[in-house]
Amino acid sequence: MKKLLITSFAVTVLALTGCNQQESEERLSGSHSHKEAAQDREKEMLVLMDEEEETEDEDALAEEEEEEAEEQEKENNDEVVEEESVTAKETEENNESSESTEEQDKVKDEKEEKEEKEEKEEKQEESEPEPEQTYESIYHNRGAFAVDGSTGANVQNASGNFTIESSLKNIQTLSTGPVTIQLKSVSKVSGDVTEESLAGVAGDYVEYIQLDAVVTNTSSDPITFHVDNTRFDSGGQTFYAHEMFSGAGRGYGDLPPNTEHHITLFYMIDSMNLKDIYSIYGVTDAPVNQNTGAKVGEPVNFNFSFSGA
Repeated sequence: MKKLLITSFAVTVLALTGCNQQESEERLSGSHSHKEAAQDREKEMLVLMDEEEETEDEDALAEEEEEEAEEQEKENNDEVVEEESVTAKETEENNESSESTEEQDKVKDEKEEKEEKEEKEEKQEESEPEPEQTYESIYHNRGAFAVDGSTGANVQNASGNFTIESSLKNIQTLSTGPVTIQLKSVSKVSGDVTEESLAGVAGDYVEYIQLDAVVTNTSSDPITFHVDNTRFDSGGQTFYAHEMFSGAGRGYGDLPPNTEHHITLFYMIDSMNLKDIYSIYGVTDAPVNQNTGAKVGEPVNFNFSFSGA
């Protein structure tokens, strides 16, 4: 009986042990399941966290890319603005340069046109010189003793036989006021007078100085200028034009406007030898305006020499 009780107790113990063991196992199994579930949930959470992190990383990357894109766009815009500014500046400079070039070209063209015009005017002036003032020529009677020729020439005419001892040509031109006196020829002459009436006045042999001059009134007013009052001085002697032989009083002093007068004067040499006259010192009269009666010039002094003639 005792043995049966022991056996029953043992069975009971075993049963309880088995139950406890099963319960423990079940508990262990449940705990394990819970653990696995927790682990699964933890894995899921980790996966979710990883996904969230990836999402966040992707968002951050996208945001960063967007920021970079915006920054790049801004840089591009800045570059475009800068390029536009540079382009605008270059355009403005080009416009200014173009305007400056156009202005320079315009100035250059104007200068060239002006120079061309001036050159053309100069050429025109050269090719078409202004016509010289012309004057009415009046030829006065030269007188009976007039001869023409060079030094040493022998001249025979109605008045006699004459020798030109020395002769000067185109000596000089004098000016006083509106009057010019061109000394065209001065000659020392000697010779025999064969014309009887002339010889009765001058003598059979004569020595004289012949002056051929052109007197011009360049003004538009009538002028009184007596070229026959021109005085010669030589060797301490004074000589005046011979009134009869020179034809003085025939209008030599009356010079109408814009007229030139061809006049021949004779200075008869009586007080000295002709060969002793080497030079002449002369002085002219002063011109007077016939309309006002006022002097319009001063007497003119001049001289010339026969040396080498």
